[in-house]
This record gives sequence, structure tokens and C-alpha cells, in this order.
Amino acid sequence: MRTKWLLIALPLAILVVLLQSSLWVPTYARQAKGNPARLLTFVRATVGDVKHLNMVVSRDYDAVQLITDNLFEGLVWADENLKIAPKLAEHWDVTEDAFLAVLPERRLKDGSSTTAAGLLGRIEAARKQGLLGQPGASIVGISLVPAERRPLTQTVLVKNAKGKPEPVDVEMTASVPERVRMQLDKVEPELFDRLADLLGKDYFAAYASAQRFTLKKPELLDAVRPKLALLLQVGEHNPIITFHLRSGVRWQDGVPFTADDVKFNYEATIDPRNTSPYAGMFDTIKSVEVVDALTARVTYNRLYSPAIIDWMQPLVPKHALDDAALAREAERRQLSSKDRAQLSLRTTAFNHNPIGTGPFRFAEWLPGQYIHLARSEQYWGTPAQYHDLYYRTIPDYLTMEVELGAGAVDMYLAQPHQVKRYRHDERYQVVSANDGYYSYIGYNMRRPLFQDVRVRRALGMAIDVDNVIKYVLSGEGKRATGPFYSNTPYYDPDVKPLPYDPQGAVELLAQAGWHKNAAGMLEKDGKPFAFTLVTNAGNLKRKAIMTIAQEAWRKLGIDIKVQAFEWTVFLEDFVDQDDFDAIVLGWSGGGINPDKQSIWHSSQTHPYEGNHVGYESAAADALMAKIRATYDSDEQIKLTRQLHRLIADDQPYTFLYEEFIPYVIDKRIFAVQSDASGAEHVEKLSTPPSGEVFHSLRAWRKFASVPGLVR
Repeated sequence: MRTKWLLIALPLAILVVLLQSSLWVPTYARQAKGNPARLLTFVRATVGDVKHLNMVVSRDYDAVQLITDNLFEGLVWADENLKIAPKLAEHWDVTEDAFLAVLPERRLKDGSSTTAAGLLGRIEAARKQGLLGQPGASIVGISLVPAERRPLTQTVLVKNAKGKPEPVDVEMTASVPERVRMQLDKVEPELFDRLADLLGKDYFAAYASAQRFTLKKPELLDAVRPKLALLLQVGEHNPIITFHLRSGVRWQDGVPFTADDVKFNYEATIDPRNTSPYAGMFDTIKSVEVVDALTARVTYNRLYSPAIIDWMQPLVPKHALDDAALAREAERRQLSSKDRAQLSLRTTAFNHNPIGTGPFRFAEWLPGQYIHLARSEQYWGTPAQYHDLYYRTIPDYLTMEVELGAGAVDMYLAQPHQVKRYRHDERYQVVSANDGYYSYIGYNMRRPLFQDVRVRRALGMAIDVDNVIKYVLSGEGKRATGPFYSNTPYYDPDVKPLPYDPQGAVELLAQAGWHKNAAGMLEKDGKPFAFTLVTNAGNLKRKAIMTIAQEAWRKLGIDIKVQAFEWTVFLEDFVDQDDFDAIVLGWSGGGINPDKQSIWHSSQTHPYEGNHVGYESAAADALMAKIRATYDSDEQIKLTRQLHRLIADDQPYTFLYEEFIPYVIDKRIFAVQSDASGAEHVEKLSTPPSGEVFHSLRAWRKFASVPGLVR
């Protein structure tokens, strides 16, 4: 009997405690009245703690959200309309140095022999006569460059002792012949096409034989041989971006920001000691030079039109992280010789006490609790409205929601099923982000089972994605149709998503030779249609997708198994090794970048590379090469939309949905904008065309009550 009463009394006691707590927990209004500084503080919560606050070595999503454009800044940034705009670089020039190899062993179009002086003279004469068209008109200088020995490093995959491929840097020296140098005032992708008309197409045949390369480890020649033709070309484009930096910008310890910092960030990113996840981003760079304190010249080794986008990467200070700084740190920390040797940007104390150029400076970090950023009073740009930003670590969403209700946090990342309730709650506003994310089911096209496009289309047509959005996302999403995000100009709005058509799926499978046996299961040539779908554990949405797909495919007669693995195991054993049948995953970020080569190009199908489904298409490869080499934005958009249509037709993924990220924010928070006269205007928070809700965080301000005259 005592146990019975205890079971009744205990829940009642908890209820009483919860009810009375509503009387003493400080509300938002009471917090502001008793502590005006609360109005100047924005408190945001995340479910996970970050590991580093150094963007050279960290790819942590929460860290990126926390420090990008708050603590650190890049040379450029994407404005609210996804247009590249100045940041630490006030402006920049894009020019080109182009080089033509002098190959005496080759004959020209008219049969004459090749000499350096003769080649230079022909090009100069053709330019003056207008025979080279627009590329010729862009040439502002022409000269001869002597032969040289050029050091090169290429990363290739080589099997280790366990038989698994791992990346290895191949060091070599290339024998570069004498060349004609053409300086152009803009990038001219068609320059060598015009020169081929003048000199003959045969002159531009590949010439980079293995004899022109000397390897430090000759045994790696076969591994690097496929890349040699790209390392030495008859015609070499070298686009150049010259950044003119803002004057008066200082790191938050008072040291001026200069071009030395730009060069250092490039070198630190590609330094293998730092194992930066962004190293591949700079693999098209030939050199970074310091012209003067406020001018940095970046030269590329081939056409690469999205190059400027890479300089959105947040920059870190040279004086705090170069070899001399690390040596001082080692001395200060009294590190052993072993620890000194391992000290790098990945292990430096800077990662937990960083210095930036942004509108906020680092103040404090209590791991597992919060990170505190304070407004920088020496910021070069418009100062932030908030004086303090707190990023609290709250491990579960229930606690986070309770903290929002108590006014202890200002923002809550609502779960889809909660959004409708919050949209009708007068205390809050819901602002949905759509800044580049889509979910998909990817099919490993190395498996014979998925090599027929009819099979892949049938699998997609069997899934009712609209119902997935309705019930799994509670309507907080839209259909995805291809590799580009719908908030970018590269997305083709005319591409329709796959229809939900189970009967059509059956017919496609029958056309591909799959028919039901006596047991009602699909088979072809006596082999059953069977495979395993995998994803990472802990992601409820992906688990739901997996369950829905399993049920839909079983109705078709497919023997489908599903498995979920811990994230590290899933990534390292399945995704990185390309060892799976089908996976549920998603891509995020990079919406402003038209270059999708790392995900879809046939050269990126090896372990640890982005094309983990093994998609290969000569047509797609050609489009991606054109996109990289096209500097005209309108033409580039035409090409990306062609690529979007092509990949949508091939269906290497079942493209599911773009998810809206619903942020619940206190209704008393607004954006404050000043006009030319200095007068302030209060605006409601909204989602800009970029889809990035926190794009204008520096303009946000908290009010004690909802102000009048809100735009």
C-alpha cells in the first residue's frame, strides 16, 4: 500500500515543483528590467560542443556558425543575395598570365619550324592584325621566359600495408621548356583555341612525357602518371587575382592585418602538418605573393572561375601562428622535444583562445558549458548592436526548449513537429533558414544492381517524398530535384521531381528485366533483387527515411535490409571506403559555388573522395570542366542548369528534399538599420534570399517590448 501511495505522490510533488517554478524563474521582461545588460546580450544554444575555434583546421558546423563573420572574416563574403562582396579585401583585379611552350621538334601550321623568336613574332603580328579576336585584344604584354626546373607535389592514393588506399604526396621536378608569356588584362579562356587556329591544332598535342619529370621516389611514377599531362601543358592559363586590402584593419590584439596574413593562411592550409580539411580548396593555386603590405597577388595554375569564392575562408593571424609563434608557445608551455615536434595549427593553444578581425572578440570558453564573444570596440566596420554573444552547450532539445521559455536563451532550433505550435505563440517569431542542404538516397553505381538508370528511377518513384516532407518534416521542406540548391541561380526550376508512381516503378523494373518469382520477390537471371541501405545512427529523420524506403521497396518485391551505424564507423568504414550498396545522407554548404567537381566528377570516385556513389558521365565531366573555365556568369548559369538536368535524369541519387531549418526567436528581437542621416529603422527578422538567417546578426537588437513603427 505504501508503494502505491508513493507512486501517486511522487508525480504530484514534481508537478507542484514545476508549477511553482514558473513563479520564480525570471521572465524575459523581468530579466531586462532587473538587468538592462540582458538587452545587449544574445544567447544561443547548440546541442554539441566544438573542438576548435581555428578555421584552418576545423570543419565543425557549430564552430563555423559561431565564428564566421563574427570572430574571423575572409577577404570576401556572400551578401544576402548570394553575391560576392568585399570584406577584408576592399576590391580586387582579375587578370591573366598565359604561357605557350616553345617546342622546336614540332612544325607549325604552314610547315615551318618552331623557334622562340619566330613564335613570339607570329603571335604579336596576329594580335596587331586582329586575327586573335577578343583574346588578342586583351593582351597587354608579350615576352619570352627561359626554361626552368619546376618543383611540384601531387597527392595520389597508394595502397598501404593493409591493402587500403591512403593519400601520399609525390614530390617531383618538372623540366619546363622555354615559353612565350602573354600578359592579359582579363582572363581569356578561348586564347589557346585562337592560337591553335593560327599555329595548327597539332602543335597543342600533349607533350608531358614521363621523361620530363624527376621523382624523389621513382617507384611512385605509375601512381602519378595519369596526372602528368595536366602538370605540363603546351598552353598554360595562369589566372591572377590581385587583392587590395582594407587599410586600418587590425587583429584584436592590435597588430595590423596585412598581405603577409593572406600568404600565411594559404601556406598554413596546404601544410600537411596541419591536416587542414580545406587543403583541396587551394589545389589550383600556383603561388601567393606579397606585393606590398596591402596587396596580395594570387596566381592559379589553370582556369578556375570559382576561385574568388574560396577566399570567403575565415583568416587567422600570421604573427600568432607562424613557426616563430609556435616556437614561443612551446617555450612558454615548456613542452618536451616530442611535443614540440607535434605542435602545429591543429594542437596550438590558439584554438581555444583565438584572435580575429571580426566585430566580436573572443572572451571566454568553458568547455561543455558556453563560449563567450564580446563586441570588439576597434572593429573596422559598423559595430554590432549586441555587446555580448553566448553560445551555450545544451545537450538535449527538451532542456533547450525549457531554457527558451525561461528567457535563458534567445533562440531555439525547433523540431519539425513543434513549428506549428510556435508559429501561433505570440511570444516568439519563427524564421526558417534554407541556406543550402538537401537529403538523398545514394546508390553505389559500382554495384551491377544499380548501373541501370531504369532501376534507380524505379527506386525513387516508389517513395512518396511529399508524404515524407508532410509527416517527417511536418511540412518544413520542399522537394529537391538535383545537385544545386533552389536558392541559387544554378538550380534549374524547370526540372520536375520524380513522381510518386509505384506502378510506373514496377513497369520500369520489368523493362530492366526484373520480374516477380513464385514467392512474390523480384529476380533477374535467377538472382534476387536484394541489397542493404545504411545510414548513421542517432539521426531520427534519416532513420524515418530508411524505414519508409524499406517498406516501399518491399512492396515492389525487393529484399531490402537496413542498418544504422555510429557516425564515425559509418563514415570511415562505409562512406570513405565506398563500401555500401545504398546510403541515406545529405549535402550542405557551398550553395554559392557552381563547381561540383569534387562530388560528381569521375576523377573523384576513389576512397576518401566526394563522389562516393561512383557516378561516371563523360557529358557531366565535360560540363563541369566548362563551368570551371567559364568566367561569364550568364553562360556559367546556363551550364550549371544543364548539369542539374543531366544528373537529375541519371538519378545517381534519389533526391529527396531541401529541409527548412526553423529557428524560434524571441519576438522582441529585431534588426536595426541606419540610413544615410543616421536615423534608425526597426525591421522584422526575415529570411534573406541567401537563406542564411544569421546573415544580419550584427544588426540585431533586443528590446524590452515590441517597438512601434516596425517595417
